[in-house]
Amino acid sequence: MRITHMLVARRTQNYIQEAMQRLARTQEQMSTGRRVLRLSDDPPALSQLLNVRTAVERNQQYMRNITDGLSYLDGADTALGTAGELLQKALEYAIQGANGTLEKDDMAAIGEQIDKMIDELVDIANTTVGGKYIFAGTKNDQPPFKREVDNGVDKIYYQGNLERVSREILDQANYPIDVPSVALSNAEEAGVFGRINDNFIVSDGIFDVLIKLRNNLKNGNVAGINDSIGALNAQLDHILRYRVQVGARTSHFESVRSQLQDQEVRLTQVLSNLEDADVARVAVDLSRQQLAYQAALAAGAKILETSLLDYLR
Repeated sequence: MRITHMLVARRTQNYIQEAMQRLARTQEQMSTGRRVLRLSDDPPALSQLLNVRTAVERNQQYMRNITDGLSYLDGADTALGTAGELLQKALEYAIQGANGTLEKDDMAAIGEQIDKMIDELVDIANTTVGGKYIFAGTKNDQPPFKREVDNGVDKIYYQGNLERVSREILDQANYPIDVPSVALSNAEEAGVFGRINDNFIVSDGIFDVLIKLRNNLKNGNVAGINDSIGALNAQLDHILRYRVQVGARTSHFESVRSQLQDQEVRLTQVLSNLEDADVARVAVDLSRQQLAYQAALAAGAKILETSLLDYLR
């Protein structure tokens, strides 16, 4: 095989180019801290790397869902706690009205206080978290409860729906993050604020109890007030049961979040093992390849000094 000057020049150029490419890749590894930069670097490792990254991203989404769910649950717990305090205050007023020592005007004044509590309870039932009404089901972009007086009769209307709000916190594991605010009239258990009929009027719940208590106080009906005391105690127990459910769900979410955080630490370590470069080794390789590149340049410069005059000597 005849070795021409042109062949030597091309091969020398190729060697220099390859040395430059190796040097550039090592410099990129050093600057990014990553061992696998492209699919061609290590196809099996990159495939595993992509799977681990997907798992990390999925875990992070689950944790975002849990955080969102916990905000809903915390909002519900706060609202139920406030509702319980309101009922407790109403109970104190009812006991005052039932002792038989108050004048009619005094009882009527207490009735006015209960009337204001009904408005407060509507506000509690319209609690928002992050701009969403937490007692409205999935129709949570508008206040779910509205108070109206129709022909002298107090009515509370429900404008949400009965669909539950849920979040996926594990693979194919969706859990509700709200509490049912109302239930259908034929449901076995009432929602937090009672049941609704076909006209979406709320009954058989906290609002009814307060409205009846107000009316009994204004009418001076001591027997009716005593009945309201029992109904208020029943509603306090009702609220407490839902708070217990919220607390249990909150504990569940926090436990799953702790598990996901531990899993993320492990996945991040696996990701680091697959992806991160050995900085010390890369530094040695970088020095070695810089020397090799400089040597290739020097050798190329020496070889390519040959000209046409050298062949004519």
